[in-house]
Amino acid sequence: MALIFLSWIYILITATNFGILFRKFFGIQNCHIIIHQVLGLFLYTITTSLFAFFIRLHIEYYLGILIINILITFSYRTTLKFYINALVKSIRELKTHYKLLYLFLFFIILAQSSTQPYLLDNESYYIQTIKWLNEYGYVKGLANLHMFLGQNSAWHALQAGLNFPFLSTNFNDLNGFLFVIIGYLAIEKLNNYKPEGSIQDFAFGMILIFSLFLMQFINSPSPDLIIFLLAPYVFYLFIIGYKKINVNDFKIILSLVLFLCFIKVTMGILSILVIILFIKHFNTLKNKILHYFILSGLILILFLLKNAIVSGYLIYPIQSLDILDVDWKQPKVLLEFYNNGTYLAGMNNNADVSTLNLIERFKYWISIPKLHGVFNKIYILFILIFPWFIVRSKDKSSMMVIYTLAILQFIVLWNTSPQYRFFFIFIIFLSIQFFISIIKHKSLGVSLVYLSIIASAIPVFFNINLNTFTNNHFSMALSQFKLKHVVVPEGNSKTVTSFNKHIINGFEFNSPDDDVFFWSTGNGNIPCVNKKQIDYIMYYYNYIPQQRSKNLADGFKSILIEKEMK
Repeated sequence: MALIFLSWIYILITATNFGILFRKFFGIQNCHIIIHQVLGLFLYTITTSLFAFFIRLHIEYYLGILIINILITFSYRTTLKFYINALVKSIRELKTHYKLLYLFLFFIILAQSSTQPYLLDNESYYIQTIKWLNEYGYVKGLANLHMFLGQNSAWHALQAGLNFPFLSTNFNDLNGFLFVIIGYLAIEKLNNYKPEGSIQDFAFGMILIFSLFLMQFINSPSPDLIIFLLAPYVFYLFIIGYKKINVNDFKIILSLVLFLCFIKVTMGILSILVIILFIKHFNTLKNKILHYFILSGLILILFLLKNAIVSGYLIYPIQSLDILDVDWKQPKVLLEFYNNGTYLAGMNNNADVSTLNLIERFKYWISIPKLHGVFNKIYILFILIFPWFIVRSKDKSSMMVIYTLAILQFIVLWNTSPQYRFFFIFIIFLSIQFFISIIKHKSLGVSLVYLSIIASAIPVFFNINLNTFTNNHFSMALSQFKLKHVVVPEGNSKTVTSFNKHIINGFEFNSPDDDVFFWSTGNGNIPCVNKKQIDYIMYYYNYIPQQRSKNLADGFKSILIEKEMK
């Protein structure tokens, strides 16, 4: 806990300093101190992503950032003092019970961050993606080594710039910091809300009723958490600014949407909100149109180039804009295998759904057992009943826009990967809006927030049987906080296995033992990929990864092999 807290202080300083630079560059005058932090993380993400094309994100990079932090701190010391005073003033204005609530939330987030990660994606590709960035930066054809590595989220680039790989492998705690700052913003909204004010302030504060669910994303660098926490704030800004918006607020919402799109391509649908605001308030916003295009263009270029490097496609794993002819391009047959697997993941990994018609497939999807099926049912329920709420809402037009996006997102995901986590932001938004339309009393909502935060502490300290929520035997246990974690956190992987070196058809790699799941790589030394995965692809698709040269930094390609050589 102590070491994680120190790493959070470093992240806080870096986010504050880079927030100053971002606001100077982009001309944002007025900004909440918490959103200032988020904008700082956005600029730092751009920085790490840019440097990852040329160098590894290791000690030399950290030294450079240290120098930049020192220069900014010295040059803008008056501005930093202003931000510190603003934060202290904000904390003082919290009522006592909200201060205690936040301290409790802060403590359990810190404790959870000290435990082993729960998410399987952490074991399949989060750790390895960050490790490659730390050791080599962006690597050509990395998707040929492990398909999931082709995603290479900007969130992992940000984590790679904050995890001190030259000191320890235990500092993948960016998500904990994010929950700490957004959690504070939510509690402040609850503290400041008055019945005569905007009900949307109350609505945003209510995101904390999902604390028990969100807490499971804290101890791994999952890109999903920032989506779950920040997208509701984008909706909040959209509703508040729908009828009237100034250039400053538009720049903030544009920056946040670009940040989310940069992190996860499925958030591209949020760009519709920006377009609507720009068209609706064109006369107010048109003078700074060059600023909007420069920032948007920069993010688009970085996103496309990163994809081109790691996979050979401009938009991975989509075959659209397939215009590159490079030797490290992932073979299309493997891309189709990956996309099919992603789709089946939304169908409880049941390959038989391919034989079902549309109605039968929907019936199967909505009846999937346990947690996935519950969220699927909830989503469809709110899609059906939310129009009733829109009719009663004071913000009919903006609500209708967001509701339409929820439907569009479902249509897109139905044909790609109908997993609940890809539309969970709409579950959060629709459920909260429905709740506050029925329950007008702030005290009841705050009580639910208290109960949720208290409940989220239970699995941090006590063992919980997850058989009720999942059928995956690799996800049956959560890690609990122990006294030994007070100073030094648990390792960044829960995979308990041995790693062995293998050479197959000239390809040398490290692999975990057979006691782990198919895609697992854990914290193995690079290049690491599961031998079961290599054998499967080689047997069914006749492809095997190969290094492009003797130097790992030159990346990988997939070569077609003859059947008799397998």
